[in-house]
Amino acid sequence: MNEQFRSSRGFNVPWHWLKSGWSIALGIALGVAIGLYDAPLAGKLSVFGDLYLTFLKMCVIPIMITSIIPSLGRLLSSHHIAGQVRRMAVVFVVMLLAVSAIAAVAGLLGHPGHGLSASARETLGQTLLASESGSGASEAADSAGDTGFFAFLREMIPANIFSALVDGQSLQILFFSVLFGVTVGFFPASGSEPLLSLLDLLFKVFQKIISWSLYLLPFALLSIMANQIAQTGLDMLLAMERFVLLVLAVSAALMLLSSLVIAWRLRIPYGRSWSVLKTSLIVGFGTRNSIATLPSMLEALRSGFRLNREVTNLVVPLGVILCRYSMVIIFSMCLVFLSQLYYIPLGRSGLPLAVAGAVIAAIAGAGSPAVVSLSMLSIVAAPLGLPYGTAVVMLLAVTPVIDPFVTAANVHLNCAAAVLIADREATEELPDPLGESDNAVQIGA
Repeated sequence: MNEQFRSSRGFNVPWHWLKSGWSIALGIALGVAIGLYDAPLAGKLSVFGDLYLTFLKMCVIPIMITSIIPSLGRLLSSHHIAGQVRRMAVVFVVMLLAVSAIAAVAGLLGHPGHGLSASARETLGQTLLASESGSGASEAADSAGDTGFFAFLREMIPANIFSALVDGQSLQILFFSVLFGVTVGFFPASGSEPLLSLLDLLFKVFQKIISWSLYLLPFALLSIMANQIAQTGLDMLLAMERFVLLVLAVSAALMLLSSLVIAWRLRIPYGRSWSVLKTSLIVGFGTRNSIATLPSMLEALRSGFRLNREVTNLVVPLGVILCRYSMVIIFSMCLVFLSQLYYIPLGRSGLPLAVAGAVIAAIAGAGSPAVVSLSMLSIVAAPLGLPYGTAVVMLLAVTPVIDPFVTAANVHLNCAAAVLIADREATEELPDPLGESDNAVQIGA
């Protein structure tokens, strides 16, 4: 799509300014202002944000499928898959445990559950009492009732792939794509290459659609942020102020750390490790949906950092769906918060269990709705003797505030993981069959 269109009077209209960082920042700022001062208007504007998110989800599922299947098929054909899988497993496990440990240590040092004011404790007490007598705690308990490993497998394997596609079950779609890609890799290249080439073309088509939709991103972020701010419960937010600030601080620190890892690994200037990923970070922050950032993440890593195309197309979708660093941060710090709030010390044995359990709970909730995903905290909270049902209610209350920041951190950490796993390409990119530059996805490029 051309960056400029000529108006009826012959003037050039610079539509590209809609993709600039200033337009994005203005949309977010206006959304925050509307959410703070005009909640009814924010509710009306939410329709546009919902439509935009629905549009992104429509494109993201095909992108996920058409990136994983060709990547796995070609990696298996090249016989390099074993080394990549080993490296991917090591990086994923180490990063997940490291993020969980950092969040837990921050909670121990920051004391989010200690020193609460009388009004803060009263607010928390009223909320917990209401949740126990209402549907909040029972819903969390029901959701947490079947959280074992086999329950996770049941959620992962689709009974009907078309139903999974219709419902947007990302974990089931991921399983199907991996299985399909592995199977295609066992066929001779002469027979499988036409299918893989078709999937490559479909991948680029949907990427182009996403790049066009970025012209509407400032307006979408305005409506999303307005509704998000308007729905935030101020009383609960003030009661959990220290917890919220610690989550934001940990998210910012992890993003700084991951950018250092990217700059060190790729031998590039520190500023470039941010500028290449700015589109993905902005989309993640505004939409609070890591899956919605898949197109821009893949493009930034492949074109901006020139990582291996096949490995990147495999690692990024797997990481976004399974390695949910955002939930690891929340779960790990929430366990420390609960132990301090209820005066239940974790001890030397409880802290490692909390760190590892937060990772397991985050992975177990992959692809689940918010309440079900948060209820996975029971996997580790119950053995530690911590009340997990009421924790879900508290987390849901502060989610509108912390979600944009932990989502941005999740995006950045997944990009760092991809940089550690995939090698850089030495060859030039293949020409775009649609005749347009792949860099169209970048904001402000």
